[in-house]
Amino acid sequence: MSISNKSLFLVEDTARNAGKTALEAFRNSSMKKRYKSAKDLVTDIDEKVENMLIKDLGKIDPVPFLSEEFNPDTEMNEPVWIVDPIDGTTNFASGIAPFCISIGHWNGREVDLGVCYLPVTDEMFTAFLGNGAYLNGESIHVDNEYNPLKIVAATGFADITHDNEKNTLNVFNSLILKTRALRRLGSAATDLVYTACGKFSFFYEAGLSPWDVAAGSLIVKEAGGIVTDFQGENNYIKGKTIIASNPDIYSFIKNEIDRNYPDKQTEMEEKNV
Repeated sequence: MSISNKSLFLVEDTARNAGKTALEAFRNSSMKKRYKSAKDLVTDIDEKVENMLIKDLGKIDPVPFLSEEFNPDTEMNEPVWIVDPIDGTTNFASGIAPFCISIGHWNGREVDLGVCYLPVTDEMFTAFLGNGAYLNGESIHVDNEYNPLKIVAATGFADITHDNEKNTLNVFNSLILKTRALRRLGSAATDLVYTACGKFSFFYEAGLSPWDVAAGSLIVKEAGGIVTDFQGENNYIKGKTIIASNPDIYSFIKNEIDRNYPDKQTEMEEKNV
């Protein structure tokens, strides 16, 4: 079965069923935890939910899967499901919301279907390429706030958590003084969909992977937002950096990153030599 707009309903059902399993374990604290490394946590529920997704999504479109726990090095030259069974595992394992079931479908060139389900709040965010973005069946749109002092925005620290040599701390230190509030929810997928529906005016982060952003980035774009990497290009799925924003505040956050992110600082210094 090829992917179509009608497939979206089947993927929604798949996400909701997976969410029920995750929510039951979350409420009962019935999960086993293990560490893949000093800072990388995974639970048996991550693995259980992932197996559910692999089984059910394979019936919708029998293509390979790409996720943190399953074939993370899968090539993306052909169609592939890009999933994060529980985005926000640290939150989930600690009894903290939000966490998110994230499902994206890559058609070999771009993401053409995205579903993000937040089980605790029962928020189902969906998008199909060219057909808009929705929250529980109602159309959503990014906000239009342009004044930094009036916005609430989001970030994450995957770059710092994974000890990247370059990080976004200088960006954060600058933005926290120029915005109304800057939040860190601990789930990139949630940050993206909350940008899509106008709860946040923008989101940025470095050190991410395709399964963190695939579904949510499409939902932002279909909600009228702008999504780029830190260079202002389109390599945010595989390029590890992302900016998702309403069109009115995008230039502000892009300029902040240009001025304060190490790579961009070097570029600007070289231009001024």
